[in-house]
Amino acid sequence: MQISKFKIMLLGVYITTVAIVVFLFFYYGVTSFLNPEYLMNNRDSIFSYIDRYKIIIATIYFVSSIIWVFLLGFASIPAIFAGLVFGSYLGSVLSIFSFTIGATLLFFSANKLFKDSISNYIKNKYPLIVKNIDENIFGYYFFLRCIPGIPFAIKNLIPIIFNMRISSYFSATFFSELTPTIILVSLCSGIGKALRAGENINFLILKKPEIYIPVIALGLFVLIANIIKKKYFYKQSKT
Repeated sequence: MQISKFKIMLLGVYITTVAIVVFLFFYYGVTSFLNPEYLMNNRDSIFSYIDRYKIIIATIYFVSSIIWVFLLGFASIPAIFAGLVFGSYLGSVLSIFSFTIGATLLFFSANKLFKDSISNYIKNKYPLIVKNIDENIFGYYFFLRCIPGIPFAIKNLIPIIFNMRISSYFSATFFSELTPTIILVSLCSGIGKALRAGENINFLILKKPEIYIPVIALGLFVLIANIIKKKYFYKQSKT
């Protein structure tokens, strides 16, 4: 099946946009904000600025996260930023909704424009996922998003082969991302609180409940997800 010239042009625009976003991301030193040394040296001015313009920053973050996920960006960097800047509650709400909206827009666009190409790629790359699917597509996809080892972008596109409805996709994505997002945002929120209090970021910070509780929760989540993966998703056929 040949891809139309329009789709080729659209794909070119998409790749160019991704390249520009990545370039600007590193050119303007956005990653510096995630550097503990940079944060400790500039914490007073950074947190003062955040407190003064929190609503504006929250709005920019929400829109930027939607675009980031839509452009196949992984969700960990925005979640870390949200925890450091907005705290557990606001950071989790902004992240979960923006990630879900961005993923849904990506799924809708890819399903309309590149369904056959993406479907063939996923079927060849992850044949066992296609083989093990049952009638409960929602439940299958919900747990599929929870297991590690599959890139975030691929998880967003897998339902294309299931012909999943938009409403089901949105709900499954929202609830499956709830736990890992809250855990990661809460962990980074604890680090942000320590920075605000003028504490140094080192291994001693792990003694704080707001740090070690999310770490333990994250470890348990990964352990349970791996058990689910081995038991239900990656069974090899004996035939």
